[in-house]
Amino acid sequence: MSSIAVHFVPGAAVMPLGPLWIYLSVGGAVVLFPLLIFLFKSTKKRNAPSKPNKQSIPQNAGIQQILEVLQKSNSLVLLAASGLTDLPVTIPVNLAVSLAGTGSCLLIDLDSKRDALAKVFEVDSSKIETHLKISPVPTEFKNLSVWPARYFDLLKQMNLRSLLDAANKKYDHILLYAPYLTVLADRKQIASCSKQAIIFCKDDEKSTQLRRLLKTCDCKILLEA
Repeated sequence: MSSIAVHFVPGAAVMPLGPLWIYLSVGGAVVLFPLLIFLFKSTKKRNAPSKPNKQSIPQNAGIQQILEVLQKSNSLVLLAASGLTDLPVTIPVNLAVSLAGTGSCLLIDLDSKRDALAKVFEVDSSKIETHLKISPVPTEFKNLSVWPARYFDLLKQMNLRSLLDAANKKYDHILLYAPYLTVLADRKQIASCSKQAIIFCKDDEKSTQLRRLLKTCDCKILLEA
């Protein structure tokens, strides 16, 4: 039986290895480069800050528009809505703080369910003695006072007209916060005493109810935000 002998020639072994290495290197780069780009983009997306969710609160441009309307109007304005989602407490608070920079401001809370303004400004309205004269509470913000919703419960009635008549003599700006105006028992008294209002409502049906109520009570609508 004949045997097959394989002779290794040093030069012959090296020569095909050079082109093969080049092919492998180039091919690997072609495959790895897109992979690296993909990994880089994926990492960048994960590290990028997520976009904030849309809120019912107006953006800076919206707040500025409302402030311009408030500054051009008379001192007393009702902020009205049919639900908390359309008029969260942050809106009247931001507006009142801004107005306080131009003059004295009183923010009156008509949301007796939550008494939210007392919580925001850390006013313990539950400790007010009923036999004492109830007055607006100064806040930490210069020129800004609040009237907690609980005060109306302590007075056992909403004599809003007397409160507003006295406030008009003392404050440059008066805002009434009524996020549930259409379901309040005193809604007609509130609208009649206010004379001016800004509506916050995205639902057409509820917006129609608000407009009808305000029109019936001869309360002018300054803006629908």
